[in-house]
Amino acid sequence: MGSLTVRLKPGRDKATRGRHPWLFSGAIASSKGDTKAPIAQVLAHDGSVLGSGFHSPGAQLRVRLLASPEESIGRALFEERLRTAMELRRELLPESTSGYRLLNAEGDGLPGWTVDRFGQVLVSQITSSGLEALRSQAYAALQGLLPGLPILQINELGPRRRENLPVENEVVAGDLPEEAAFLEHGFNFLAELGGGQKTGFYLDQRANRRRVEDLAKDRSVLDLFAHTGAFGLYALRGGARSVVHVESSRRQVDRGRVHYELNRELLGGDEPSVEWVAKDVFEDLRRRSDSYGMVICDPPPLARRRADRDKAARAYKDLNRLALGRVEPGGLFLTFCCSSAIDTRLFRQILFSSALEAGVDLALLSPLGAAPDHPVSVYHPEGEYLKGWLGVVRGAATPPLPDAKR
Repeated sequence: MGSLTVRLKPGRDKATRGRHPWLFSGAIASSKGDTKAPIAQVLAHDGSVLGSGFHSPGAQLRVRLLASPEESIGRALFEERLRTAMELRRELLPESTSGYRLLNAEGDGLPGWTVDRFGQVLVSQITSSGLEALRSQAYAALQGLLPGLPILQINELGPRRRENLPVENEVVAGDLPEEAAFLEHGFNFLAELGGGQKTGFYLDQRANRRRVEDLAKDRSVLDLFAHTGAFGLYALRGGARSVVHVESSRRQVDRGRVHYELNRELLGGDEPSVEWVAKDVFEDLRRRSDSYGMVICDPPPLARRRADRDKAARAYKDLNRLALGRVEPGGLFLTFCCSSAIDTRLFRQILFSSALEAGVDLALLSPLGAAPDHPVSVYHPEGEYLKGWLGVVRGAATPPLPDAKR
């Protein structure tokens, strides 16, 4: 493979010296060498070496830095970063959990690469053409640390399309089952390999599901965008009186019912009161009149590009306004946003507007985020994609004060 060196424009090295891993094309003054090389060495304008990273020819995000000037990118570096990531998970996760994010891209020092483990199956995503070119070394390191496990690479991803990479899913190693069984805090779940959301299951909400379990006792629960019912299962194990799931995908509703059958013994006691509603959430909320002791609102991304941010902000406001109207006085509200275009500050402003228009007195109790097996590098705040709030609706808001007479 050829080599490539890129030199930055004057004054454009501050972020790189501050260890931010992303280098955009607009910061590059010149390139020397093979413009299709998978690895690029990055120089400041004065010629000092800043590091090296995965190169994406023609992409706006041109280089994802991961190595210092003293390090070389290859199997040894992959193995070192993977081993560190695995050791961290061993410290963080209980024995009753076998489904987790094993590698979290920039958060674990390997930008453009995520790996989820579902029991005895690994699901990988590679979103950088530079890493794609070196994937034989990356997978050799992964298989050396976890020998014998089948590996599925998910390729149906927007970033791969933008980098003109293949978008058909492929089996990298082993014999892949149609679905992978795994445990989460003792619950039995199935990951839908290659056909579900994300890599087959929403692993990032694990800690928030446990929070629901701790708070659900004696509450009626409305679970919006319920997917395959994991929040509801935790709520029932925590003592919820009832759970209503609203999910637009009938396929996910069917899989949710399977999850309930797999975990029936864990719920104990009498037959739980469970309802599934296969309907668009916005439509359901506009027609629903009942109130609940806990409402969970976990929508898919409503904005995938910054250009869509304003439109998405209005959708999030409308959604949260409607959902807040279904929380009974004293009830809890858990709401989330996984759109990277909506940052934490904007999401809080959206909740302010939603509560104001819903006419409720909402108090925010605690911020919510991804589970700790999704680490975020302090040098890469963009990795903090999932944000949320736990709040309590105290009741109707007091009327606003009239405008002062002039």
